Amino acid sequence: MARRLLILGAGGHGRAVADLAAACGFTLAGFTDPTAGGRDVVGTDEDLPALVARLGVDAGLVGVGSTSVLRRPALFERLGAARLDRPALLHPRATASPSTRLGAGTVVFAGSVVGAGVEIGANAVLYSGVVVEHDCRVGDHAWLSPGVVLSGGVSIEPGAFLGAGAVVVPGITIGRGAVVAAGAVVVSDVAPGATVLGVPARAREAAR
Repeated sequence: MARRLLILGAGGHGRAVADLAAACGFTLAGFTDPTAGGRDVVGTDEDLPALVARLGVDAGLVGVGSTSVLRRPALFERLGAARLDRPALLHPRATASPSTRLGAGTVVFAGSVVGAGVEIGANAVLYSGVVVEHDCRVGDHAWLSPGVVLSGGVSIEPGAFLGAGAVVVPGITIGRGAVVAAGAVVVSDVAPGATVLGVPARAREAAR
């Protein structure tokens, strides 16, 4: 019998997570949304304990998108408090080395390639076509947008956001909560909380 999954967040990313979960053999029990409105929305985040009992849910994932990066860790913890399993999902059309380690609640979308010795923390997002080469470390709650490329030995600290098509050369560290703009090429370490953009990537103030 397919496991029943609840997704916190009914927007575009939540729908994408639902499609990924279906490809991995889960049955969607529904979405939560702050307004409790919309197709397949079964309640609000605050309703979670009651929903688990009423719907017979045994698993949950965070489905809020990149515009809600600060909410994602709190929602992840809420799922844990409800004693729901937070499965790591690897799309059947993604490729991961047998030595890859995926944390709870991490989602890896179609077309992504994850190399040998990679460690990915909890509740991270690897969108379509992401390439993570050997020995990279991706922290909890990090977000890698479509087409991001991490060369070997890169470290992405928790909560960092990398925009579509960003490229990080080998051995670089992207600090906690940092933002790398779409299309940037990162050739030096990025400080925690910094925003970098351009080719090569520079801090926002220096790039003007």
